[in-house]
Amino acid sequence: MVRDIQQILKEVLSRVKPSEDERRRICEVADSVVRRVRDIGGLFSDVVVVGSAARNTNLRGSSDVDIFILFPKSVSREDMEREIFRIASEVCGEFEKRYAEHPYARCYISGVEVDLVPAYAIEPGERIISATDRTPLHQRYLEEHFPQELKDDVRLLKAFLKGIGVYGAEIRTKGFSGYLCELLIMTHGGFVPLLRAAADWKPPVRVDTGVRPARRFEDPLVVVDPVDPYRNVAAPVSLDSLAVFVAAAREFLRRPSLSFFFPPDPLLSPQDVKRIFLQRGTLWIFYVIGYPAGASPDIVWGELYRLRDVISRAMVQEGYTIMNAFAWTDETSIAVIALELATDVVARVVKHQGPPVFKREFADRFLEKHRDAFFGPYIEKGRWYVDILRTPPSPEIAAYTVLQRVIGQGSVKEPLLSSLRARTEIYRGRAILPVYVKNRSFARWLSSVLVRRPAWLER
Repeated sequence: MVRDIQQILKEVLSRVKPSEDERRRICEVADSVVRRVRDIGGLFSDVVVVGSAARNTNLRGSSDVDIFILFPKSVSREDMEREIFRIASEVCGEFEKRYAEHPYARCYISGVEVDLVPAYAIEPGERIISATDRTPLHQRYLEEHFPQELKDDVRLLKAFLKGIGVYGAEIRTKGFSGYLCELLIMTHGGFVPLLRAAADWKPPVRVDTGVRPARRFEDPLVVVDPVDPYRNVAAPVSLDSLAVFVAAAREFLRRPSLSFFFPPDPLLSPQDVKRIFLQRGTLWIFYVIGYPAGASPDIVWGELYRLRDVISRAMVQEGYTIMNAFAWTDETSIAVIALELATDVVARVVKHQGPPVFKREFADRFLEKHRDAFFGPYIEKGRWYVDILRTPPSPEIAAYTVLQRVIGQGSVKEPLLSSLRARTEIYRGRAILPVYVKNRSFARWLSSVLVRRPAWLER
């Protein structure tokens, strides 16, 4: 078994470790940009290259460079933002304005993605002004403490997490960041030792980085940041993402396979999609929304998850039973809310909550209005209730009514709200197939939703 694991890991590394040419190209671009920024000059005090490419723990094809331009704390945020775009214009010519906690610039040089990020220059132990201020400290800490012989183990962990779908701390994934991967490898002494430890994890899991936390963390996985004891590096990791990692670690140790790192394409044929719809015997409703142009993916994902929850609750109020609810976007053209309803039939009565019996004025008004109700009024937990007979709308009409209510109430914020108003279409079941055929990214996502079973879980 050990030999099988080592053979698999050797094969994985041969496929995910950057070639010498790729490594050289990234380094040349990074060095060139740093020189040009320093030659341009400005209000900044230093320029540093950070991230996995700088630490030589990046995966093949991840040809991106993060260059942090550090400013004295005396420089205002407004001046810092103006400076970063001025510098980007002179270094890159054309660039994209991107937004996280504050704006940064992205451009492409010799095929390499370069992010120019502003941050304040701080020392370990100093209070941060913005979240990006820690990143150069992370770089310095890992340069001083990370064992050189474990760099490939970081690549193995990243490829493993990517293969099982939990790599990335973004809102869409709620998984493991690259920095967290490095800390986990460093604290456990390698990829396989980490998997052996993770196989027995039970939340809350606390990984010792040698730093005492400055406050109590309630997250499923706690890894205290060595450069900031007030921060849990693993805070973005959701309970489900942690559970996927633990389950996959157990399975890999039992039955090592390349499928953990390189899962097969989940794409189903349109005929397979029809068959699964029929086999499940449920009803699917899809809201297909135009992606808001230029919007930050993290913001859109956050609003999509909010929209999914609001619509689900509203459909339950309409009398439908929600089996599953999903949100997804390709981050360029469309966003989707998908609801799986247990049935397209709902009860012909709806339970309507009234006021507490003890609020006399409201109770009397309620009784006067509903004295001739189909069933009731009746008292439950100190309140009046009544069951009202109704003619339930079709699922599509209910879905449309709910959408209009959500828009009217302002339950979702910009930039998604404008797209929701102007570019939303509702599809029932198999009517989604033209969208499925047209958008391959959507097809892959819906395939994974319909199959659900992880590719790494053998029968």
